[in-house]
This record gives sequence, C-alpha cells and structure tokens, in this order.
Amino acid sequence: MTEPSVSVLMACRNGARYLGEALDSALAQNGPELEVVAVDDKSTDGTPELLERYARAHLGRIKLAFNDRQAGIPQVRARCLEMAEGSLICLLDQDDLWLPGKIGRQAEVLASEPEVALVHTAYEVFDDKTGRALPWQQPIGDQDGWVLRELFVEGCFVMSGTVMIRREALAPRKLGFWDLGLLSYDDYMLYLGLALDFPFAYVDEVLFRYRRHGANLTEELFADNVHLRRVALLREFLRRFPEARTRLGRARREGLAAHHLAAAAFERAAGRQAAAARYAAIAGALDPAATEQAVKGYLKRLLTRAPKR
Repeated sequence: MTEPSVSVLMACRNGARYLGEALDSALAQNGPELEVVAVDDKSTDGTPELLERYARAHLGRIKLAFNDRQAGIPQVRARCLEMAEGSLICLLDQDDLWLPGKIGRQAEVLASEPEVALVHTAYEVFDDKTGRALPWQQPIGDQDGWVLRELFVEGCFVMSGTVMIRREALAPRKLGFWDLGLLSYDDYMLYLGLALDFPFAYVDEVLFRYRRHGANLTEELFADNVHLRRVALLREFLRRFPEARTRLGRARREGLAAHHLAAAAFERAAGRQAAAARYAAIAGALDPAATEQAVKGYLKRLLTRAPKR
C-alpha cells in the first residue's frame, strides 16, 4: 500500500508580512511526506521573493507558480490543486498558522476511518498584535458523520485551514475549487459536494490558529449581507447537484428560510426595513412554521428587554 503524502495548497497575494510564519508552521509538521504548493496571485510586495527564498532553502518541498494577472482565490486554489501530487489535500492561508502535530493527527484519523473524506479540527482565533486568543463563537452540534444537513442549514462551520481531504474523494463528482462569482465560498461548495457522498470526521483539539489583523478576507466578507451570498451559494449547489434536494428533504426549505431570516435581521439592523420585510417574507413562504417561531422569539426578546436607565 502506498504511503500517503500531503499537499498544502497556499493561495498567496501581498502576504509577505505573515507568510514566513505560515510556511514554517507547515514545513515543521511531522507525519506523512509533505509538499507546499504555493501560487502567487500577482503580488505587489515582497511575497514572490520570499517564496523563492523558501523554495531554495527547502529544495524539493515547495512548488511555486506565479500568475501574470490577478485571478482571485478560487482560481489560485484550483491551480494549486492541479500542481499538487499528494494523496491528502490541506489548505493554509498565508496569514494563519498550524500547530505542531496537526498533519500527523489527521492522517491517523483518515487511515483508521477509510470511509471518511474530510477531517477537520478545532481552532482558535488570535489577535495579531498581542498573540492572545480571542473569544470566538465555535460551531455547535454535529461536526462529524453525515453533515450535509448541518452544512446546508447552519452554514459553513468547517474552517478551511483545519481541513485534510482525501484526494480520491474528489474524483466521483469531479470536485474542485470553482469560481462561483462570489467572494470566497469556493471551499464551502467543495465541502457540500463531499458531504453528499461521504462522512466527515472532527478532531476536538486546537491544531490551527486563525490570525485577526484587520485586513482579513473575513472583514470584507461580512461588510455587507453575507447571508445573501450563502443563499446564492446554496441555490447554486442545488442547481449543480439536483439529487441534493431529495437527500436534504425538508431541510432544504428549512435552510433557505433560516438564511433568508438571517439576511432580514442584517437588513433590519442596518435600518433597511423594506429589504428586511422582503427577505422575511421569502423565509415565510419557504418554511412558515419555522419563520413564525423565529419571529415570535424575536418579539418576545423585544418585549422582555430590560428598559434603559
């Protein structure tokens, strides 16, 4: 039996400030043989030079490519995947960190559970300036097993930097990183596709650190109504994989209603009452009972809110 090998996909752009730490955290991992596959997306800082310096210092362990025009994260990740040779695929953003033992621990899980396509782990969020861990709402409920319903209804609770994917699991549906015309979410579509056919595994151990520094993609993602992007992504998932409708059953309407309600709450908080009413009405049409319960809960919170002094 061929020993597994790991390919770490890194989409890089203007990340010279943090990239060295990310590379060091990957190259220091124990466990299976590991290669870093990094594609620079037309950086304007010292990222290309830093990558070349690391490639010279770690001969045979780092593969590089340089885009002559900016393509965006999904296309960069797709190029990384094309270049990768490993049987196990991981993602690591240029500003994040892996903790020691991550790769070895996940490879053990996949070796012992051959039916599993993806294993992800617990993580912590830390402040770039202080290095201290920050409070962060962690996912709740089932994070392993057959998680298609949870991914559809609750949203993407899988942090991309924590994943290890069995590459052969991508083949049946020819899954990859697709440019959906949305900001990010190429990984979310991939996880949904995998969840159609395979269970996931979860390691309840912090093996990844997500850096907050004010210029994260997350900041841009949440600057407007991210819930509408989720709705667009989920509808595209159902279009590409129509069998998911049957697999999801009632959860299809439940999930779309929940995300429309979240979109309505965002618009209401932003003072756009007409838009809020429109998305709430869509939610009501999709899942009347759940929407009515959510609205009653909201009204109850308003009525029981302590008066201001």
